[in-house]
Amino acid sequence: MNIVGLLLTLLRISLESTATASYCDGREDGTQCFGALGGTVIIQLMNNTPEILKYQWKNKTLVILRGNGYDFSQYSLENRFFFFPSNGTVRINNLSITDCGKYTLDIFDSKGRNTESRALQLIVQAPVSSVLLVTECLFRLEMKVSCLSEAGDSPQYSWTLDGHNLTDSEVLSANNENNVIILRQHVSGYLACSVRNHISLGFTEQIISICKESTASESYCDGRKDGAQCFGALGGTMIIQLKNNTSEIPKYEWRNETSPTLRGKMYNFFPNSLKNKSIFISSNVTISIKNLSKTDSGEYTLEIIYSEGQKTRQTLQLIVQAPVSSVQLVSECLSQLEMKVSCLPERGDSPQYSWTLDGQTLTDSVVLSGHKETNVIVLKQHVSGHLVCSVRNHISHASEEKNLFVCKDASLLIHGLLFAATILSCAGICLYFKLKDKYDKEFVAPLSKKTPEDFKVIEHSRLSHD
Repeated sequence: MNIVGLLLTLLRISLESTATASYCDGREDGTQCFGALGGTVIIQLMNNTPEILKYQWKNKTLVILRGNGYDFSQYSLENRFFFFPSNGTVRINNLSITDCGKYTLDIFDSKGRNTESRALQLIVQAPVSSVLLVTECLFRLEMKVSCLSEAGDSPQYSWTLDGHNLTDSEVLSANNENNVIILRQHVSGYLACSVRNHISLGFTEQIISICKESTASESYCDGRKDGAQCFGALGGTMIIQLKNNTSEIPKYEWRNETSPTLRGKMYNFFPNSLKNKSIFISSNVTISIKNLSKTDSGEYTLEIIYSEGQKTRQTLQLIVQAPVSSVQLVSECLSQLEMKVSCLPERGDSPQYSWTLDGQTLTDSVVLSGHKETNVIVLKQHVSGHLVCSVRNHISHASEEKNLFVCKDASLLIHGLLFAATILSCAGICLYFKLKDKYDKEFVAPLSKKTPEDFKVIEHSRLSHD
């Protein structure tokens, strides 16, 4: 290669993309070299080419480079490959997934005998980018925190709280090297998540406040089995396990009955719809759907496309239910001294009922009619005690309890009231006649004994007074 060609090569390199370059020492057999997708990798192949009579560098399908000292011939890798014999390095620009694989350097002596072979593995990864922290309070007031990156192959995670590594007293579950952790109640502070792979590093941080009481709940479902049924709470969050590991899935698409919801390739994912309610957590292949509504119910399909063009499908049914709340017990005594009891939740889809009396399941000896798994029962005469009604559906549970007393005979009360009314009536009649007799003696009887002359005197006296 002449000097002008070398200068042109150097000029082209200087104008290449400014993407981050990765360096790798490939002089030891079995080395792994990592490069960034779309970036550059510089590989040290040998020390000094003049010391090596003949050499050849190839991948599984193509001889890339042949040379003898400073004289060499290189073969096209779409004009992205450059060799520098002065220091024995190779530079590959604009790396793609197809550049991954095994590369072998063969060194020959003057007689053409292969004296040494060294292999290296080139691995191209998508760099970590756009790291985001997503927090969610759970129904027990723990906090679930997800560390999500828009891109990044084989990510590794680390967490700190107020500058120190998380401890067991702060983390309820999950290894804090995962991208999803659950913090215990009352944990707050400055939370930071670092995401890295072999060629990049991402970082984000957020102030975490203590969770407050909330009516929304979180439901989990294993959707890895075809035909699974997943139940979520209206207004709550649904977390669905789709697969074990996305590294086993070259391409996938998750959709509902009308439109694609999620598309991806390897660890990269592209949420499309659900009005930003869906978040795909790449490392453990779960999808989180927040603020569930009845319109989210329906059949969803996961389609996996393998590199050979084969496809597999699995479906799941998502059912959104209103949780059970505000249960009331209403009791009423019937004419035969039985007691009718109604168990009434304020809301709740597809409720199921169960009853206990003094801690025991109801038996035929205490229940007159009504199935013990319905919301209305009729208890036999003289049944009393501590009655509990439990109401549940697939996503919630509530109960109410009440102390019941034996129903009294209403007819006795009516007879007693009638008797009392009779006594009062008789007493009133007696009082009337007694008062009338007294009036007659004091006023009517004296008047009957006076003569007409007596009445004239009385009238004359009244007129004189006037």
